[in-house]
Amino acid sequence: MRFRWTSILLLCLVSLASQSVTRAADAPDSLVRHLPPGALGTIEVAGLAGIIERIETSPALKAYLESPLYEDVLKSDPARKALAGKAIFEAQIGMDLWKFAKTFFGDQIALAVYPPAPGNPPDGVLVLQVKDAGDLAKLLEKLTPLMLLAGDQITVTEEAGNKTLKFKDGNRAVLKDRWLVASKNHELLSQTLKSLQTNSDSGLTNETAWKTMTQHLGKQHTVQVCVNLARITELKGSRLVPEKLDNPVVSLLYGGVLELASRSPYLGLTLDVGANSFSLQSAIAGSVSELDDARKGLVLDPAQPLVPLAPGLKDRLGLISFSRNFAKWYKSREQLLEPKLQPEFDKFETGLATFLPGKDFAEDVLPLLTGRVAFVAAPQDYSYLDGKPGVQIPAFALVVELAKPREGADIMNLVTQTILTITNLEASKQKRQPWVQSSESYRDVQINFARYLQRPKGDQLATSYNFQPASALVANRFILSSSLGLCRQLIEALKTDNEPLATAVTPGRTALPNFVQELSPSIVASLLDANAAVIHARNIQNGKTAEQSARELDGLCQLLRQLTAIRFDTVQYPDHMRLELHGGWK
Repeated sequence: MRFRWTSILLLCLVSLASQSVTRAADAPDSLVRHLPPGALGTIEVAGLAGIIERIETSPALKAYLESPLYEDVLKSDPARKALAGKAIFEAQIGMDLWKFAKTFFGDQIALAVYPPAPGNPPDGVLVLQVKDAGDLAKLLEKLTPLMLLAGDQITVTEEAGNKTLKFKDGNRAVLKDRWLVASKNHELLSQTLKSLQTNSDSGLTNETAWKTMTQHLGKQHTVQVCVNLARITELKGSRLVPEKLDNPVVSLLYGGVLELASRSPYLGLTLDVGANSFSLQSAIAGSVSELDDARKGLVLDPAQPLVPLAPGLKDRLGLISFSRNFAKWYKSREQLLEPKLQPEFDKFETGLATFLPGKDFAEDVLPLLTGRVAFVAAPQDYSYLDGKPGVQIPAFALVVELAKPREGADIMNLVTQTILTITNLEASKQKRQPWVQSSESYRDVQINFARYLQRPKGDQLATSYNFQPASALVANRFILSSSLGLCRQLIEALKTDNEPLATAVTPGRTALPNFVQELSPSIVASLLDANAAVIHARNIQNGKTAEQSARELDGLCQLLRQLTAIRFDTVQYPDHMRLELHGGWK
C-alpha cells in the first residue's frame, strides 16, 4: 500500500503541469478582511477551480486511471465503499464530484480561529464564497432530502431573508448571496455577515500579525495562513519556544530561527502553484541583529555572509549544507541546551579522546573549521568491483571548509585512519575483505583511500562493498567520502568552483541562504530501479504477487522521473526569516 498511495500523491503533483494558476494582479479582495478582529489565526484558499480542472483533465490522471495500479486500488474494500458513496452523492446533487469541487470550493474560502471562553474550545468562523449565488440555493435544495433523514440533527429555517442551517451541536450555517458563513459563535457569525453585506473591512488585516506578514510575503497566494504568535504567547503567559532546547541537532540547525520565532508577532505560510512548479514558504519576523551573541553563531553575519557550500555534481542525489559557528555554539551549550544534555557532551569528549589524544575539542579542534559543512549524496558506478552489491546504496561525502587547511587536514586524516583501523577489525563480521590504505594523485590533488586486498567479484556482494572510503584536501576544503568515485567528482566540482550558492553572493544581497537541503526524485527512481530485485522480494514476502510488485514499482519510478529537484531552504532577510520549499514537474 505504501507504493500505491505514494503514487497517487505524486500523480496529483505531476498533473498540475498544464498551465499556470498563479494569482493574477486583479485577483479578488481577500475574504480575511471581512473576518472579525482578534483572531488567533486565519487560513485563506483562493483560485482552486483552475487546479481542480487541470487535475481532472490531466493526461497523467487519465493514464493512471487506465493503469493496472488503479485496478489494484479498485479491488480494496475501502475503495469500493468510497465509490459507492460517491455514486449516491453525485446522483443526489446532480453533478459529479469534479464539478461539485470546482463550483463550491473553487473560488474563495477563509477560516479564522478565535480565543476560547474559559473551559471551552476555541471559537471559529468559516466563509465559503462561490461565483454564482444561485449555486448555493440549488445545493441546499438538492441536499434537503438528505437532511430530512438526519431528523433533529439539522433544521433549516429562514431568518431575515437568509436560509439558516442549525445543527444540534450549536453550529449555524447561513446562506447569503454568494456566501456560506458558519460558526458556533453567534456574535462572530453576525459580524462576518454584516462585513460581507456592506463590503467593509473589519480591521483584522490591520492588526500587527497580518500587516507584517503582508509586508514580508505579499498578498496574493493560492493558500495563505497567518498565526498571531504575539496573541497566543499572551494567552499562554510564557514563551512558545523554550529558552533552552532539548535536542542538540535542532539547536544547531534551527536554534536561531526558533529564537526569532519566539519574538515574532506572526507565523506566516503561503503556497503558490505555477505552470510547472510550486513554492511553499513560511516566514517569521525578526532581525538577526536582535539575537544574543550565542545564537548569532547559528545564523549568518549579514556583513560577512559565509553562505553554505553547494558542490555541483552532474547526478547529485541530495545535498544538506549549512554554515554555523560551531565553536561559539559548543562553548555556549549550557546557555542553549537543557542541563540534562550536558553529561552527554562529557561522554562525547571522552570518546573523542580515543581518536584525538591530548586534543581539547572546543579549544583545539573546532577553531580549525570555518563553519561551512556540506553532506552530498550521489549514485556510484562500482568500478572498483567485478560485480555489484546485492543492495546498492548511494555514495555520500562530508565536505568541511577549514580555517587552517594543513593543520585541519592532519586532524581529519588522523580520525579517518583510526576509524579505518577499527573497522578493519570488524571486516569478517561485515562479510568483506579488509582494506589496505593507498593513495593516488587526481587533478593534482592527493587522495588517500581504502583498497581491497583482492578485487571483489560477484553479482550479490555484501552490502559493505558499497564502501571504499577516500579523503582529500582541495585548497581549504576537506573531503571525506564513502567512495573513491565520489571523492574524484567532488575534486572536479571544487576545483572548477561550481558552487552556485557561494558565487551568487554579492555585496548588499538581502536574501542569504542559511540552511540548504535538496533531493532529486529522478535519481531516487534510478536507485529504486537498481534495487528492484530486493524490493520485489520483500513485497512478495508481504503477500503481493510478482506482477503487482512490478507494476507498483514501475508506476512509482515513472512518477518520480516527472518531478524536478525538491529544495528546502532557510533564507535570511534583513527583517525576517523564511523556510522555503520549492519543487516542480517536467
